[in-house]
Amino acid sequence: MSEDVKQSYKDLFSGFSKLNREERYQRLIQMGALSPEDVRFLSRNQGMEPSLAEKFIENVIGYFQMPIGVAANFVIDGKAYAIPMAVEETSIIAAASKTAKWIRESGQLTSEVHGREIIGQVQVAKVADYDRFAEVIEENREDLIRQANEDVAHGLVRRGGGVKDLYVRRVDRGDGSGDMAVIHVLADPCDAMGANIMNQVCEYLKLPIESLTGEQVTMCILSNLVDTKLTRARAVLNGIDADLGVRIEEASRFAEQDSYRAATNNKGVLNGIDPILIATGND
Repeated sequence: MSEDVKQSYKDLFSGFSKLNREERYQRLIQMGALSPEDVRFLSRNQGMEPSLAEKFIENVIGYFQMPIGVAANFVIDGKAYAIPMAVEETSIIAAASKTAKWIRESGQLTSEVHGREIIGQVQVAKVADYDRFAEVIEENREDLIRQANEDVAHGLVRRGGGVKDLYVRRVDRGDGSGDMAVIHVLADPCDAMGANIMNQVCEYLKLPIESLTGEQVTMCILSNLVDTKLTRARAVLNGIDADLGVRIEEASRFAEQDSYRAATNNKGVLNGIDPILIATGND
């Protein structure tokens, strides 16, 4: 890439985040990313003030709209639900509603939640003495939990949650240079998803951990692998035709054993998940 081209790209993006919406439109037209017709569409009154979007995200150019519908016939744990789904593809809501009706009339759909705790990670990328590190953390475990709950997590404690436990994991660095030490911090976030407060807890614990161990903390971050808080759902169908049951089982086995079928099978599963996440504002 020539220096002239590099400079032109730099000029196109320079200060982009500081531009107002109209200026962004003009810059995007200049880039060829939008046409004047695109800008007219994005500038239409879409039911919400553009200034509101600026409070949520960066580099706003408009709103993205999708149809939102309701999947009917769902009875879960004996209670009727209308499931919101935002999606542009036909048949997804119809298929979900039809299947839910089948289960409602000929079986049951139940769910259960195992555990409440979310996980935060405090990483030491290159621990000098893992065994000593783990020993010191275990010796001071209760005090570290107390400090976090009295300070950054005190709001969670008032609502019945807070930091509940922490422990150390040894993780091989994978390059032959030794181990990482990773402290897992477990907290009950009450009704919150808890990402922000868990990140704050981990950052808070960084200094006392470094002071106690003499090691340098590298990262403090929430984990999205929450195997301490699992939800299971179970669908039971009674009186199903034996031949149909066998065919459903074979379709499942096909997906388990063949990656090409699994990709399509899993895409179908995500067809049902994504619309609910979009409709309810989950990320």
